[in-house]
Order: sequence, then C-alpha cells, then structure tokens
Amino acid sequence: MNRFFLFLAFSAVSFCAIAQKGFPVQHKIFVGGGLSMAPESLAGIESADNKGYVENGPIVAINYVAGLHRYYGAGLTIGHSRNNLNAIAVANSFSSATTVQTEAYTLTFLMADLYGMFPVKQWNFYAKGSLGSMLPDIWEMKITNDVGSGTVKSGKKFVPAYAAALGVNYTFGKVDIGLESNLLASEPEFEMQLNQSVSYRKQWLSAFNHTIKTGFRF
Repeated sequence: MNRFFLFLAFSAVSFCAIAQKGFPVQHKIFVGGGLSMAPESLAGIESADNKGYVENGPIVAINYVAGLHRYYGAGLTIGHSRNNLNAIAVANSFSSATTVQTEAYTLTFLMADLYGMFPVKQWNFYAKGSLGSMLPDIWEMKITNDVGSGTVKSGKKFVPAYAAALGVNYTFGKVDIGLESNLLASEPEFEMQLNQSVSYRKQWLSAFNHTIKTGFRF
C-alpha cells in the first residue's frame, strides 16, 4: 500500500514537471465541507420499503490542484465522511422481529484526480475523474431476532476507490470559492457472523458528496 501512495505522489509531481515546459503551472489548495448522501444498502441487506439505511452526514475534504494547462489539470484529494445508520429501517428489513444495534459508518479516502476545465472569465467549470483508496473505520452492527444473533463487521483495510465529479469555481484575486458534487464508490469487505457461522462478503458502496469549498492560489 505504501507503493500505491508513492505512485500517486510521483504521478502528481510528474504531471507538474511536464507542464512547466510550456505552461506556468497554477497551484491551488482547497478546503471544503458539505453533505454526504449515502446509499440504500449495506453489506447485502436489502430494503423492503425503500427506507434509507444510511443517513446523510458530514464530509470534509482538502484538495490540491495543479493547473497544468488552461483546459486540464491534476491533483490530490483527502477526505473524511461520517454517516449515521438507521437501525430501525435495517431491523424492519428482516421478516421476523429483529433488534439492531449499530454505530456510525465513517471512512477516509485518498484520491489522485484528473481535471477537464472550461474557464469563462472568472468562472471555471470542470469535470473530474479520480482513482485512489478508501479506508473504512472499524465498524460493527449487532443483529438479534428469533432465528438467532450475529454481527456484521467492517475491517480497517484499504480498498480501491473511484470517483467522478462536476464542479465550478469563481476566482477573485488569489482566492477561489466553489461548489462540487461527486460520486464516490468502493467495494469494502464485510465479515458476517450468524450463529457461530462466519462468512465474508464484498459489497459495493457509493455516496454522493456535495461540498462548498474555498481555495488559495500560490
């Protein structure tokens, strides 16, 4: 995994070195926060009544952007989100009377970003594609019903992550303000234990992250 992070860092530096030959690279740092709107399913549990299992929660992120050209750039993003889980909705998805105890689902992600830009005067519209890694915090859900009892656990292990985004920035002087909406997806592995039987399941999870951010050019 250390090699993966070194690859991301060297990729960003290489893009900058290449671009400096014919275009003055513009460096920007953004800090943002907003709302993470998470998926309807978790660890293979399916909703019977379309009630969301994962509630909306906060997200914070820091972006480094290198403007390599007027129309494209590269960068890195690190972020953290936290989503409470709707234990009642999860319990109602089972056919028998069920009690669920759970905690918030939190994760940290690190992404390498490629930007396509469309500047219009002081506005800069962009699309972004990202590849990186997601690290979920240690999480556990306890499930009890008349069939038995068990747990669903998420281990603290890096998994590949993918993202696509649309956004816009407004520039005045060396300061930018902007809005961004992105879709982040990953496939973490869950340990499912029911009545002493243990199984492992990979489950695709995704979230729409909407952030307001401010940046500084240096």
